[in-house]
Amino acid sequence: RGVRAMNLSPGSTRSTSTHSLGLIPDHAISWLVLLAAFAISNLSLADEQTISHQALDGMSFQSKLGPMGRPADTDDLLVFKDGYFVSEECARRCGYAKVEYWVRAHDDGIQMRAEVPCSKSDAVMYWRGTVRGDEIEGSFTWVNKRWYWTFEKEFSFKGRLVETNSQ
Repeated sequence: RGVRAMNLSPGSTRSTSTHSLGLIPDHAISWLVLLAAFAISNLSLADEQTISHQALDGMSFQSKLGPMGRPADTDDLLVFKDGYFVSEECARRCGYAKVEYWVRAHDDGIQMRAEVPCSKSDAVMYWRGTVRGDEIEGSFTWVNKRWYWTFEKEFSFKGRLVETNSQ
């Protein structure tokens, strides 16, 4: 059994055709095939840009962080080790755990991203930064959710490589 589709081309009579995929019209299947081909071609491009965690693993950056637009006056050590990222100051103050992070080569640096949940509340920090040579710079968004409100605050950070381990 199939779905009968009406042929509405000029000069046609009310003929019907059966399609084996059920309720999906022929033109929709063509679009789905094109969309899948496009997605697969872009997937290989993303794989070429994504690099191994080893590009940052073993590195630690002595950093300063603070609210966006204000002086960065909080000392922090940003650590990349064994595929995990941690802000030691945020872990100490608020219970933010070490998490897996994402990296990719971009222009003349290495971009990193990390989503860091707090073990003591419903807060999450979304880190984004770029490592160029022996410096890291970026920002993170602190999101604290309560049942009655959500608080978001932007922070910036900048740091310098302090140690590296041979892999």
